Amino acid sequence: MEINIFDSPDGQVVQLHNPHTGESAEILQDLGGALKSLHLNLQGKVENIIAIPQANQFSMKENDLYPSALLCPWVNRVRNGNYSFLGKNYQLPINEKALGNAIHGFLARRKFELGKQETTKEYAKVVLFYNYVGDFDAYPFHFQFEWEFTLTQGALDVSMKCINTGDSDMPFACGWHPYFQIPGTELADYHIYFQGKSRFLSDSQMIPMKEEALEMKNGLSFRSEQIDHVFRLNSVDTHLTELVDTKQNRALFVKQSSKLFPFLVVFAPANENCVAIEPMTANTDAFNTLDGLIQLKSKDFFQGNVQIWVGNPLELTR
Repeated sequence: MEINIFDSPDGQVVQLHNPHTGESAEILQDLGGALKSLHLNLQGKVENIIAIPQANQFSMKENDLYPSALLCPWVNRVRNGNYSFLGKNYQLPINEKALGNAIHGFLARRKFELGKQETTKEYAKVVLFYNYVGDFDAYPFHFQFEWEFTLTQGALDVSMKCINTGDSDMPFACGWHPYFQIPGTELADYHIYFQGKSRFLSDSQMIPMKEEALEMKNGLSFRSEQIDHVFRLNSVDTHLTELVDTKQNRALFVKQSSKLFPFLVVFAPANENCVAIEPMTANTDAFNTLDGLIQLKSKDFFQGNVQIWVGNPLELTR
C-alpha cells in the first residue's frame, strides 16, 4: 500500500491508498484530522461511504454540521458554556449562539502535525497529533491528542489517544462525528441496528433532560422515525452498529468498545441521504452532569478505536 500527501481546497490531504483494489482514505491534516472520504469495496464496486452534508453550501471549515469532526476535549454541548472542575468555575466561549452553548470542543478545525507513517503490502498507517498548551479560553489543561488511521483491505481502523501532559487532573471526553452513506440509497431505505439500552430526550438547548428505556431488538427505521438522539449502549467489549440499505441488501458496520465509548449519537440531517453514527466517551453536557466524564490524571491517557467496513447485512446484530 502507499501514502500520498497533496494539497486541496480544504488544506493538506493525507491519503492512504491500496493501488491493487482502489480503496483509499483521505484525511484532512489541516482540519483536525477529519476523514473526508473512505472508498471501500462494497459488493464488487469501490464506493465512498463518507458523506459531507451541506458540501455544496459550505467548506469543511465553515460547515456547522461538523462532518467527520473530532469532538474533544468535550463532546456535543456544554450548557451555557459554563462548567466547574475541582472547585473552580470556567466560562467557555459560546460557539453555538442560537442555543447558547459551547459545542464540540476546539480541535475540529485545528492543524495537526504529521507523525509516523508506515506501509506494507497489508496496510497503510499514519499518525496525526496535536499538542495543546492551554491557549483556549477556560480550558487550561495541557494534553496531546493522537489520531492513528490504518487502512487494510476492506476496512479502516481509527484510533484515538489523549495523553494528559499537564501537572494536574483534567476533565476529558472525546468522540467522532462521521456521516455515513451507502451510495444510491435514500434515507427512508436505511435501517440501523445497535445495542442501545436507553435514549435521551433533549430540552430547548439540545441538552438531555430525560432518559427513557429502549427496546432495540428490531432496530430503528429511518422511514418511520425522525432520529436525532444520544443513546446509552449496553456495556460490551465489542459493540457493532449496522446500517442497512434495505432496498439493495447492503450494509455498513461501525465497531467500538462500548466500555470505552458507552454513548452513541445517531442523527440524520434534513434533506440529506446520510446518517451520523458518533461513538462518544461521554454524554452531552458531561462537564456538568459528569455522565461519562473522565477525570484524566497527570501523565495518564485514554485510548480507544473504531473500525469501519462494508458488506452484506448480518443477522448476528439483530
